[in-house]
Amino acid sequence: MRSLTVIWLHASREDDARHLPVVEHGMSDAFRDFCAEAFNVRMPLEYPPLKLTTVPSADALPDALFIDGDPSRGMTEGGDDICLFMVDDALYSGSVRGVLLKDWLKTYLPAIPKVVVTYPGNAPVVVPQRRWSKKGAEVLANPAVHHERIVHLFKSFWLPRFWSAMRQYVQVKAGTNWHTPGHNGGNAFSASPFLRGLHEAFGSMIFRSDLSVSVESLGDLSSPEVQTPLSEAQKMSSEIFGSALSRYVTNGTSTSNKAMLMTLLKPGEVVLVDRNCHKSVHHAIVTSGAVPHYLPSRWNARLGVWGPVSLADIEAELEKTATMPERRVSDASSPISSRSRPRLLILTTCTYEGVLYPVWEVARLCERAGVLFYADEAWAAYMGFHPFYTHADPVTGLAMRYNAVNERAGAHFAVQSTHKTMASFSQASMIHVSTRFKQLLEEDASPQFRWLRRRFALNGHGSFEKFTHDLHEFLRYWHSTSPHYPFLATLDVAGVQMRLEGMKLIDERLKWAAEFRARVAAECGLPEVECFAGLADIAGGDQDWSGAGFLKDPLKIVLMLRSHAACAAFRKALLKSRIQWEKATATTILFLVTVGTAEEHFEDLFRVCRLNRELIGCPAQVPDDGGVGGAVAGQPVVLPRDAALCDGEFVTLESSVGRIASQFLVPYPPGIPVFVPGLRITEAMVALVKGVIETEGVAAVHGLFCRGGHAPYYVEVLNRDEGKRLECDTAPLR
Repeated sequence: MRSLTVIWLHASREDDARHLPVVEHGMSDAFRDFCAEAFNVRMPLEYPPLKLTTVPSADALPDALFIDGDPSRGMTEGGDDICLFMVDDALYSGSVRGVLLKDWLKTYLPAIPKVVVTYPGNAPVVVPQRRWSKKGAEVLANPAVHHERIVHLFKSFWLPRFWSAMRQYVQVKAGTNWHTPGHNGGNAFSASPFLRGLHEAFGSMIFRSDLSVSVESLGDLSSPEVQTPLSEAQKMSSEIFGSALSRYVTNGTSTSNKAMLMTLLKPGEVVLVDRNCHKSVHHAIVTSGAVPHYLPSRWNARLGVWGPVSLADIEAELEKTATMPERRVSDASSPISSRSRPRLLILTTCTYEGVLYPVWEVARLCERAGVLFYADEAWAAYMGFHPFYTHADPVTGLAMRYNAVNERAGAHFAVQSTHKTMASFSQASMIHVSTRFKQLLEEDASPQFRWLRRRFALNGHGSFEKFTHDLHEFLRYWHSTSPHYPFLATLDVAGVQMRLEGMKLIDERLKWAAEFRARVAAECGLPEVECFAGLADIAGGDQDWSGAGFLKDPLKIVLMLRSHAACAAFRKALLKSRIQWEKATATTILFLVTVGTAEEHFEDLFRVCRLNRELIGCPAQVPDDGGVGGAVAGQPVVLPRDAALCDGEFVTLESSVGRIASQFLVPYPPGIPVFVPGLRITEAMVALVKGVIETEGVAAVHGLFCRGGHAPYYVEVLNRDEGKRLECDTAPLR
């Protein structure tokens, strides 16, 4: 079994030849005992040993971890499965190529737990409160004597708090249930001759662990401030993901978006938003009563995908804020104006096709304008666990991270669909609030964020506690009071798994994906760039996206097909081989590489590519008639919340042109709305929806009303009286 690596920044000593094997064996024994206690359910499993690798100096760390010392080249053998970092106290204050060691580790190994090994007689060392521990050298030198102390240390790093407590309750403490749910630990299934098969298929644990908030000892999502295993698990997730606050959500990131936007925005406030964000962001804008101002969209007609918003467009919108009036929430009687100063910028990073924004630069632009940066990171929860997702500035050499919430520079908030790419059940999501946001709220005195300190004020000062209270209140609006406890357990273990073996998991998949792309290209006799869509293909070749800091995530494999017919034929071949993709356009197919993707999955997909290689290649350029881009170019003429809550009336899709939408029409996937409440419907919008119906079927357009699955198709719009009244009330929007 392959080992996990402990990197020890250690000054060599005379007795190391005898001493280091003792440390390695002792730590391995403690690690296996910890794993047996923390992760076993029924039968004992074999757990990997720990391999101790010493590095003599801080400057030697890059070469020890990265191929040729360059994180973009990949990890070395040993660096690719690091799970723990140790450093002698005398070396703690050192630097890695001019960067303080602790700052360098924040960038390249942020989630890895770190231990300072202290020696008698050395000056005491002060370490950060989170992600760092101290342990005396005598403990490591005598692991047999201090076995329990080492096991306890490992528990502090990797014990899943909620899962462990829930498992203990189910297996040891639970007795007769007189509480919900009604299946009573699975009895309703196992006792029924008709349902017993379902019970056997799922296994008993999924039913026995489906508990109720009546089991108060485990915790309640509605009371996260109470100290319970559930609240402790969320604190640990916050430490793992590098946030000031992390919260579990069991209704998906759609719910995370709604609770967060209701917390951050007040009715009538402006939010800058990527028009092509997920429908739940639009829903959240409606429920918060905010005014959306849509950023310029970039439609790629050749591939049928949306590109990112350029930094120039973001900067141009943010620069306008300096001349915009402040609108205090107390000014309830004043007209709502889209020219009011925006409070929030929302971007999707990575995009559905894997384009990552330079979040550090977006954050810099936002803070200069007094605007908060909110990242919908639903598709890339794993980025904080591998140094590939870093960017070194070519001028300064300073490295930044692509994961939105980090301890260097990034977004103020991120929401992640943990279930999309990591080991958790569908609908499992997390909210992360950055330490930088906490600083802005409680320590910053800049005038552009005066509104923020006033919004979440306690005793006249900006208060993170007040923000947290408000977030919890709005989460209670959306949380179920009967959450599925196995969902919560998977959120707990997902982060622990990534801290423990995330480096290995991501590194393997980066290598597999690269090898797969190279093999397909060789089989097709084409360069990789003509088989798989890269950054320039998706974003457009009109500017230097890479130079601006954008990155294409290689774990989002976008296969290009030569034509519409070729793509349709390739999809049929995939289905015949029982392979299901994530999303497809007329000329591309998106395959997600997740922590659960196995190496043999690439073999299955390669087999289909080899048999259908003549279909693979760059699709021909098509003239962009502006139809799709034009369909999403409008700004609201009526406040979306007002439009959504009107009585409205049904009209046929064809006759809706010129009317004001009071509902969403959303082609799915990827879930980007075309009709949004408050938008005036155009011919381009109708044409786009009809095109999706013709190619993908009516079921692909969420929100469309029809009988029997066929035309005529109806959409809800404001009736004539409502349209006149609301357009008059919100004239400043135009």
